[in-house]
Amino acid sequence: MACVPEQTSSTPAPADAPGASRGLRLGSVLGAPVLLAWSWFIAAGVIAVLISPWVARVRPDLGWMSWAVGVLFSVVLFGSVFLHELAHGVTGRLFGYRVAAIELNVWGGFTRFEPRTEPDSPRAAWVSFTISVIGPVVNLVLGGLGWLAMDAAVRGSVPWLLLFGFTFANLVLGAINLLPGIPLDGGWALQAVFWRVTGSPYAGTIAAAWFGRIIAVGFVVGSLLLPLAQGQRPDLITVGWTAVIATMVWFSASDAAKHATQARRVETYEMSRVIQPAVAASWDAPLATALEYADPGTGRRPLLVVLDRQGLPCGLVDRTAAGRATGADHRVHEFIRPLGPWIGAPADITAPHLLESLTHRPKAAFCLIMEGETLVGFIDLQEFFDELLAH
Repeated sequence: MACVPEQTSSTPAPADAPGASRGLRLGSVLGAPVLLAWSWFIAAGVIAVLISPWVARVRPDLGWMSWAVGVLFSVVLFGSVFLHELAHGVTGRLFGYRVAAIELNVWGGFTRFEPRTEPDSPRAAWVSFTISVIGPVVNLVLGGLGWLAMDAAVRGSVPWLLLFGFTFANLVLGAINLLPGIPLDGGWALQAVFWRVTGSPYAGTIAAAWFGRIIAVGFVVGSLLLPLAQGQRPDLITVGWTAVIATMVWFSASDAAKHATQARRVETYEMSRVIQPAVAASWDAPLATALEYADPGTGRRPLLVVLDRQGLPCGLVDRTAAGRATGADHRVHEFIRPLGPWIGAPADITAPHLLESLTHRPKAAFCLIMEGETLVGFIDLQEFFDELLAH
């Protein structure tokens, strides 16, 4: 469904497609497993039921073999889907991304990539665009090759029937997937364009998801109006299948927009809301001097982060306890509260990059903000998470 970094798909698929990552392992390619979900057999059966009557009309002499041709066509179709997904995977690998899995299921298929480690950049947007469009392009090329191959087959023969179905399916698969709306590949390509223009992948996702909703409505409206425009009554089966696909596209687009909206809040979160001024105090620094220090810029009394004898942060001065101390020879380490696990970050840290850093240090409870070698701020990460949820 998604492009870089998560996944790409050859047919509209909800984010949590049924049967995901459950089924038969067919092998591995590009260092990733190729999975055939149990739900694929449902799709294969439906395709065989839909195709077999057409085969029987074209070749009534085949009898029950028309059903075998229908089943064989479902296998050929999903072979095309696999090549579509493989194209996504190969292109991603060429740009340095690792493929996590390729899956074929009732929705068609998807390619899941490992999360990106490089920061967002114009290059990343264009990489996403390229990975997204390559799958449909492969289907269009396969459809063109199938069209040429039909000339070499005897019209009406079983090979010709399979080539006709193969050609039609690939052309339709490629054309539909190029429509510019999430969760279609064309939608993720459009998301990459918005990403490049706005600098925000999340804003791009929200915009492309709205196009996906418009396309979903267009599917249903088209299935009703096109027959009427030709003076015919809409076929209920066609309208029903179209409505199912449209519903799937609508909810997939809505789910993508929901998650992007949440991520967008993180992207625009102002870190100054949770950064408290802080200064470092050496282990044996005089307590009275440290307590009297005020930040020249704000006039606020900063947190006092105590450094151990090796110069590493190890705790905070308890100002309440220190304020009750008597005498002039106390040292800051006498009123220390253990700091616990912490990470360091530059003063220009953003919320998305802080969250990314925390994936490598999930047990960190605090973040020390540095300007070069100088400690200037302190973040209580629990407060950060609470603020982020409230935001």
